[in-house]
Amino acid sequence: MSRAFFLHQGGDRYLATSETRGPWDPRHQHGGPPCALLAGTLERFGAEASEYQLARLSFELLRPAPIGPVRVQVLAERMGRSVQRLRALLLAGDDLLIEARAIRIRQAPTGLPDEPAGEDWPDPDSLEPFTFPFFKTDQGYHMAVEGRIAFGAWGTTPIGFWARPRIPLVQGQATSPVEALVTLADAQSGMGVPADPDRYTFVNPDLTIYLERPPAPGWIGFDIRSVGGPLGAGLAESALRDARGTLGRSAQSLVVVPR
Repeated sequence: MSRAFFLHQGGDRYLATSETRGPWDPRHQHGGPPCALLAGTLERFGAEASEYQLARLSFELLRPAPIGPVRVQVLAERMGRSVQRLRALLLAGDDLLIEARAIRIRQAPTGLPDEPAGEDWPDPDSLEPFTFPFFKTDQGYHMAVEGRIAFGAWGTTPIGFWARPRIPLVQGQATSPVEALVTLADAQSGMGVPADPDRYTFVNPDLTIYLERPPAPGWIGFDIRSVGGPLGAGLAESALRDARGTLGRSAQSLVVVPR
């Protein structure tokens, strides 16, 4: 069987595989794949989906997502001509795990160019592979994505990271650039850690992504700044880029707890 984060079980049902396993509890998924599953549903929703681009995605991670069966629901909240607002839910049984909201904006050429990404980064294919060092299992999310450090050193921020998934989000289905980006964005606090992971955990209860334009296929760059505050709250935020230039921003709140 080929590797994938999820197996489609028909309709709105999916089976999370061990490729989704996160670093804090071997029973639970990393936040990236289930958020990406919702993002793809929001991206494709409706007969006119191809006429719109995602401008904002926000995720409330309400409960740990188990490695096992889940289902997805999507709801249209306000379907305007220029701006559409959508909501999606990830559930296990009757338990609501993640709630996502999206703003989609109708695509209409403006004649404006892509914004350049600023300082050049090294070609990711020229850099040494990076593996997240704080996972406790041999199989999981850390082996299903690949990263390269563009500048800085792991353990401190600011730091620049190129990243991309190694495997499809859903077996037998092409992963869209948006799904790939969301799969990775939840890991920005692991690429640029706010504190020593041997001494602290730093779980994020949310994730918000703003996009200037649709991402290009391939590597996504994260220019990351992460902090762990003195009273238990932290923040991880990134300026996003791809091969075309600047892409948007991503941010997470963090719950920072001594081990």
